Amino acid sequence: MGPTRVETQTKANLADKGTWFRLVYMILFAVIFNVAELVTGAVVMVQFLFKLFTGKANEQLQNFGHKLAAYFQQIVAFLTYQTEDMPYPFGEWPSEARGSKPAAAAQAPQATTAKAVTAKKSPPKRKPKPAAKAAPKAKGEAPADEEPKD
Repeated sequence: MGPTRVETQTKANLADKGTWFRLVYMILFAVIFNVAELVTGAVVMVQFLFKLFTGKANEQLQNFGHKLAAYFQQIVAFLTYQTEDMPYPFGEWPSEARGSKPAAAAQAPQATTAKAVTAKKSPPKRKPKPAAKAAPKAKGEAPADEEPKD
């Protein structure tokens, strides 16, 4: 009895050089990810010091942090097989994250938008209606919330 179809496919997959090269790149990008974490920690500390001593965040560090976040996104997408596009240094350095803006550019509009969204989501305030009086059960009986007259 010869090898089954599954065994043949498995042997072909194991012999695929592209898969093994991707493993090497995945290990490399896992190391780069860890180095980028250290860089992120340094940016966080420097940005905190800017805020502490000047009262505001450094815009250049905000932009760099935004691009660094996009770079993390590219690495994770590559490592989890969401894309075959390799991140920097084999691809382009990200210009900005997908679907987001740097904090400096987004702060003012978000505050206004948040108020508008909150206002739209809140149901209008209504006064509670007074309890309806129960109808008399039989002719000549007083309603339940009224005292009988003597």
